[in-house]
Amino acid sequence: MIIKKYMLGNIQTNSYLLCCENKKKAVIIDPGAKSDKIIQFLSKEGYELSYIINTHGHFDHIEGNSFFHEQTKAPIAAHKLEYDLMTVGGGASFFGLKNIVSPMPTIDLSEMDKISFGDITLDLIYTPGHTPGHISLYHKESASLFCGDVLFNRGIGRTDFPGGDYDQLIASIQKKLFVLPDETIVYSGHGDETQIKYEKKSNPWAAIM
Repeated sequence: MIIKKYMLGNIQTNSYLLCCENKKKAVIIDPGAKSDKIIQFLSKEGYELSYIINTHGHFDHIEGNSFFHEQTKAPIAAHKLEYDLMTVGGGASFFGLKNIVSPMPTIDLSEMDKISFGDITLDLIYTPGHTPGHISLYHKESASLFCGDVLFNRGIGRTDFPGGDYDQLIASIQKKLFVLPDETIVYSGHGDETQIKYEKKSNPWAAIM
């Protein structure tokens, strides 16, 4: 699996393009803004975008939904508990910003435990706390975790936004993410990559003592 990271939007959201070389299929996780560069890559390399996946519905993770859906016709996938947040613009008004308009998802990830494209299958992990319907995606073969705004390099997601729950977030991290293999690479919604084994020992909020 090819993993390409793009920092998109005013908040520099990490948006991940995952590609299956064998079947020329791809998915984008959390498109933070439109990107002609990604579309050009897909076209040049002959990839079909199978899904637009949102780990959660905050504006900086859904701003590119409309662009990529219009350009590729790929369906949007998110947990149903995020639909209300996406309907009201992803909480952009909380920051005094213009609300984001996104097409509504047509794939409800709350009803699925896996999502596949080409030869690649991602396990869906329900990780609420930052938002009520936050999901993470795990690829066992490459030991890769795409966890949106749940866990960061020596950090955790904010819980002071509407729908946030600190205790729920810590439980999601410790009971669902820290049980993954230590060598798992953590690809977060913001910042640099890290590993599960490092966060279990060194994360000042979520480390297991």
